[in-house]
Amino acid sequence: MARVASKRHRARAVKPLRWRKEPRVKKLMPSWLPYVTAISLILMLCLTINYRAYSELVKETREFEQLNQKIQKATSENLSMQEEIHYLKTDPKTIEREARRYGLAPKKEKVSRAGETDNAEKSVKTGKTNP
Repeated sequence: MARVASKRHRARAVKPLRWRKEPRVKKLMPSWLPYVTAISLILMLCLTINYRAYSELVKETREFEQLNQKIQKATSENLSMQEEIHYLKTDPKTIEREARRYGLAPKKEKVSRAGETDNAEKSVKTGKTNP
């Protein structure tokens, strides 16, 4: 009997901790939740920074295009004015045309300005002829 009792005693021996099943404790949150939260915050931060940079890029691109258009317009005006200056310095017909525009003419011709009447127009209106 002594042997039987010792066997029973061995059977009832306490198992080491690693073999024991401990009751499960319910966790308040899953273990992956902090990782997902950190990754999503980093992703939102990156998206915000990139969106801001993209918005500034679009704004700068528009401004660049507008300035290029102004430069092209100023360049074409400059070229046309240089051409006009060249013709005013060298071409007698252009000089004469501009002089007439300002009411100047050679000594042989008489120039009448808009709104002024000369002798020929006065005679036509009154029906008289002047010699």
